[in-house]
Amino acid sequence: MKHISGILSIAALTTLSATADPVPAVAAAKPAETGSQEFRLTPGFSASGYPGVGYDQPLRPQFHFTSRKNWHNDPNGMVFDGEMYHLFFQHNPNGPAWGNMTWGHAVSTDMMHWQQLDHALMPYEIEGRTGTIFSGTAVVDHNNSLGVQAGQRKTLVAFFTYANEQPNFYQAMAYSTDSGTKWNYHNDGRAVVPNQGLDKGERDPKVFWHEPSQHWVMVLWVQHKPGKVRFFTSKNLKDWTATSDFDRDWAYECMDLFFARVDGDANKTKCVIYDASFDYEIGTFDGKSFTSETGPQKQGGGNFYAAQSFNNAPGGRTVQIGWMSGGPNSATQYGLPFNQQMAFPCDLTVHSTKDGLRLRVWPIKEIDSLLRDMKLIENMILADGVNALANLPKLDLLDLVIDFEPGTAAQIVFDLPGTTVSYDVAKEAFIHRGVENDGKAKDMTTLDKIAPQNGRISVRFLVDRLSLETYAFGGERFSAHYFNPTLGPVQQSIHAVGGEAKIVKLTVRQLKSVWAGKGMKAKE
Repeated sequence: MKHISGILSIAALTTLSATADPVPAVAAAKPAETGSQEFRLTPGFSASGYPGVGYDQPLRPQFHFTSRKNWHNDPNGMVFDGEMYHLFFQHNPNGPAWGNMTWGHAVSTDMMHWQQLDHALMPYEIEGRTGTIFSGTAVVDHNNSLGVQAGQRKTLVAFFTYANEQPNFYQAMAYSTDSGTKWNYHNDGRAVVPNQGLDKGERDPKVFWHEPSQHWVMVLWVQHKPGKVRFFTSKNLKDWTATSDFDRDWAYECMDLFFARVDGDANKTKCVIYDASFDYEIGTFDGKSFTSETGPQKQGGGNFYAAQSFNNAPGGRTVQIGWMSGGPNSATQYGLPFNQQMAFPCDLTVHSTKDGLRLRVWPIKEIDSLLRDMKLIENMILADGVNALANLPKLDLLDLVIDFEPGTAAQIVFDLPGTTVSYDVAKEAFIHRGVENDGKAKDMTTLDKIAPQNGRISVRFLVDRLSLETYAFGGERFSAHYFNPTLGPVQQSIHAVGGEAKIVKLTVRQLKSVWAGKGMKAKE
């Protein structure tokens, strides 16, 4: 959970902004398990998932997740329950600015076509404290560790940070026996892991089942400067024992941990741990502590932050979704009913390189189901005046993959829907026309230190209505950025400047919207 302008007071959290929705007459329904009269959901928040709001706004992203309405940030509680993928997310139900943190909720069968449901976890009051629901994780209680399973349906268990003004944040738990429709706050939302006394704002528990050890593990960020991550274990999901600390200056909030096959080899598996900024290390985990084998590395860039991976994902995959933080307020800048978006889901894989083990990030294969049209261009010389996109119809939602040789050119320029990206040969960097928080356009570095491999550059662009994602060399490097579509190029093109370049292979894939049938109007 990223703090916006520091840790806000509870008064500030619950104050409606000038653009907020009217205070609902009836607060969200009280959860089934209360146990104590001291517990209540904080009045003034509706749990409605905005069923009356469509996706037909011309500038709404069409293949990235956005809330129907209002602010959202960190992905939370990402889990596959055997039938559906659940995406919970930090959400303000009362306006398009950060505050009033609640868990929004959406489900999908393919991690792209999402159905937003009513909000799952709402702010509550307990023992005289008022708090909101910061980031966390969700698991499928496959062996009924909690002991509350109803019938054959497995229980979903969510762990989250209870963010209250005084005295300290702590980690709490809720559960659902009906696939996430209704939630029960365990022990009236009191701590299952109390504050460790190192940082008032410790937060963002990641919980998973460790099969070799036959117990549950919690990874929790507990201290900033110096950074400290603490591991806990449990047999019943209620009682947690601290087992080890992972001390790293780079570690800061929204920790995640997953296991991956090296180069796809089922007999060689490594553990990866990373934080909100996508600094990571690769090593081993014995059920109680992490041992690093690859020093800190960096993935991601630009507006990419606070990513999490799905628990219980089928097929041994690790699929990650990140929050695209920052950028202008889309509600005030473009008149949209929401603010912020998620990055496109990506597979995370570990590979051997000459420099050691490294992480790759690549868009999930399910994107192929969105294909509307495809054009292939091979062995084209980008001489003076040549535009590789000249004969193509107007592009909109775009998945573009290109291998090119820079040749004698000083720049290779990509005038794409809403933004321009150029490869600067001398700087070995991609530069794009991005946007600052005030909506003004500015040239920004997309990816740096991108030198040709065997004389070629290989890059992939995903272009939606407000965003650009760039992947180099099969996902060795990637970044996610916002742009202002109203300030984009007039003409679409791929051309060389200051000399000739060669397109070895160019695949231009136009995509369909994921919102079809949900109040969506595609631009033609």
